[in-house]
Amino acid sequence: MARSARSDRAMVKQLVIILVLLLLFALLAVTYYLLTRPPEVEGSAEDRDRRFLFSIYGFEGDLLRRPTGVGIDSRGNIHVADTGKRRIAVFDSNGRFVRVYGEAGKGDLLIYDPIDVAITPDGRAWVVDKTQGKIVEFDVTGRAVRDIVTPELPLSITYADENLFVTVESGVLVADLDGNLLTGYVRRGKEAGSFDRPGGVAVGEDGTLYVADTLNYRVQALSTQGQPIWQYGEPLPSDAAIQFSAEQRKFGLPSNIAIDETGLLYVVDGLNSELKVLDTDGQLIEVIGDVGHEDGRFYYPDGIDYGNGRIAIADKFNDRVSVFRTPLPPGQQWRAFVPYIIGLLLLPLLILPFLRRGRRYVLTPDVLDALVADEDRDIVTDALKRVFVTEELAVLGRSHEDVDLKWQDREPKDEDVERIAERFDLAPVHVQALAIALGLRGKRLLVTGDEGVRIAARELEVPVVSYEEIKRAIEEQGRKGGPSKTPPASGEGGEA
Repeated sequence: MARSARSDRAMVKQLVIILVLLLLFALLAVTYYLLTRPPEVEGSAEDRDRRFLFSIYGFEGDLLRRPTGVGIDSRGNIHVADTGKRRIAVFDSNGRFVRVYGEAGKGDLLIYDPIDVAITPDGRAWVVDKTQGKIVEFDVTGRAVRDIVTPELPLSITYADENLFVTVESGVLVADLDGNLLTGYVRRGKEAGSFDRPGGVAVGEDGTLYVADTLNYRVQALSTQGQPIWQYGEPLPSDAAIQFSAEQRKFGLPSNIAIDETGLLYVVDGLNSELKVLDTDGQLIEVIGDVGHEDGRFYYPDGIDYGNGRIAIADKFNDRVSVFRTPLPPGQQWRAFVPYIIGLLLLPLLILPFLRRGRRYVLTPDVLDALVADEDRDIVTDALKRVFVTEELAVLGRSHEDVDLKWQDREPKDEDVERIAERFDLAPVHVQALAIALGLRGKRLLVTGDEGVRIAARELEVPVVSYEEIKRAIEEQGRKGGPSKTPPASGEGGEA
């Protein structure tokens, strides 16, 4: 019966370890699957980009109409500048409707032609009203609190670095959250550092400004002092029509831009109905989407924002918002597996409680005699499980099949044997048992009925207990209904 109980416990430990390993590898497999699987959306596979997640068309039968801008808040909620309905509609990170805010109309604190929205970390929203040429601030409850009028017609708004970046017809204005103008990069023209109706701005971690310079058909990167760093694309020749096609034309019409935490830039090419991905050196990484009405395609998109690993795009003339997961830049695909790599490294800590060694017992020959003579020995062997003894005692112990113990023979260190023999007048077998106990690491307990060995053990600070004391403690615990355990030993909580 004792053997069966020990086997059951060992089996449970092994099963737990196996389950932990299987769980870890399952998580790795799921991650790989999520990164590589095609999305489950309507339409044929060739009609959607592999990173497309879902579309937002409206709520409760109330459809969006010509949404122009989007903003993602710190919770992942998507605020949509629903231009045709003259309102801001909010959806959660899974596309479920949350609420609407903004009162339609012309006048103070009203919005008539909302084309963009930015959300600050405190929950305030800032809405660009193109027709009225102003920005309306809303508090966290969605109540309009003030109008901010800009020197030029505002076109877009972005929050970054605790400031508001507003594009106007001739450049970019920077204001604080009180609406005070701090600085600006304003100069209309075609040369580097000049702008023509920029549709959006993104700000890098180092403060670099990336501008979708719409009517110059390019993206510009500017330093914090406003100095040009690079440009991708270039203005069309002054005598060229919008149908102009040449190698130097990189965009149909770059209408807006966003940046993720890895430094990838997402540029909405409204005229080509696609999303161009650039790095912060101005190199094209890839193109996402194509013209069309199926989920995952675009039809003259406009606004964009990034947040919580997702890109939301105002697919204006499809009357919807399209949400994609962000691609990982080349060479950084391993980043998705970092949590699971860490989990793999921490796996030993998870299984350590199941592998941790318990108390290690050393027996002298008289204890074997007591086990053989005791008809109730199983309650003691069930508590001890494995014992450390001399080679001779291990052979003798294994010959008694009724004594169900794992006999682990251990060779004591010669220097310990010599030191103990010189100090105490004990039989060689007892000297070896003491030397084995001294050489064991962790919790150890010498089990003996010999009084001379017990005295020597106490002087050597080796915890010691007798067979009778072990059995008595186990029986007492059994009467109390608690788990079987050995009693306190000499040198370990008092005299036994």
